[in-house]
Amino acid sequence: MQFLFRLGLYLLACACLISCNQINFQNSYAYITNQGDHTVSVIDIKQAAVIKKIAVENAPVGVAVSNTLQRAFITNVESASVSVIDTQTNTVIHTIKLTGSPVGIAIAPDNKTLYVADWYSHRVIAINPNTYETLLETIVEKAPAGMIASPDSQRLYIAARDSNEIAVLNTEDFSMINRFKVGQHPFGITLSADGKTLYSVDVYDNTVSIINTSTWEQSTIETDDHPYCAVTSPDHKTLYVTNTLDESVSIIDLTTNQTIDTLAVGDTPEGIQYDTLNNWVLVANWGSNDITVIDATTNKVINSIPVGDKPRAFGEFIFQAN
Repeated sequence: MQFLFRLGLYLLACACLISCNQINFQNSYAYITNQGDHTVSVIDIKQAAVIKKIAVENAPVGVAVSNTLQRAFITNVESASVSVIDTQTNTVIHTIKLTGSPVGIAIAPDNKTLYVADWYSHRVIAINPNTYETLLETIVEKAPAGMIASPDSQRLYIAARDSNEIAVLNTEDFSMINRFKVGQHPFGITLSADGKTLYSVDVYDNTVSIINTSTWEQSTIETDDHPYCAVTSPDHKTLYVTNTLDESVSIIDLTTNQTIDTLAVGDTPEGIQYDTLNNWVLVANWGSNDITVIDATTNKVINSIPVGDKPRAFGEFIFQAN
């Protein structure tokens, strides 16, 4: 009996050690596109340091990461291409050649499809992220920019900047589910974690349009000058919005739809994402060549990380490693 008791304690200790080791090895990394010097800065978020600078093709803008595939996909607008980065080695392993001007990019939650928005040709292209084969393409309204797929991977939401619309596509065949007007020049879009609420950042109206994805009913929230991108907290209680001409981030309480704070960040903030591992919000500042780190538990700026020239980080740019 004493032997069995000691064996049980030993196995429990081993299980705890394995669990603790898994926690210790967890980390998150940010893949920041630097449009001005044609690179991607890889940031170890916990260490607040750039650990690698990766050369890609000309004028990288959009980024989509897949934890499952261990890949970061980068749109290069001036080279009409997508760079594929292996996140384990932080090297470019393939370049997908396209035509037009790819800007927005998103990957479906099921990791089966990569979506690329061709800005000037008004196209959206579906690509197999493993074989790089083009699966589907369609014309949407003018200047497709931000994109995001629904949690079940069955819908693709697209902000059509120059026609002031959101297009909603069925991802199976690219048929149009809905198309509706929002504010002027929608650019960044994001979804609540449950997919029930879509947020469209309307640059020229200084607002965020809030859309119920079941009824299509809308309301708006005011922001500061020229908002660009937005992200919600995992609990869907807070919305963070970058304001490019105010060098700020609006923090909005989603239970009241009221701005509760406005934080000064770097110059011309653009891309933004929530790091769920550390409960931090990262903001790419195009004008000051740095990343602002906001502690989401206090909503205070806690750090600034220098990166390359003209960082955009347009899309979902945080990769979590286990």
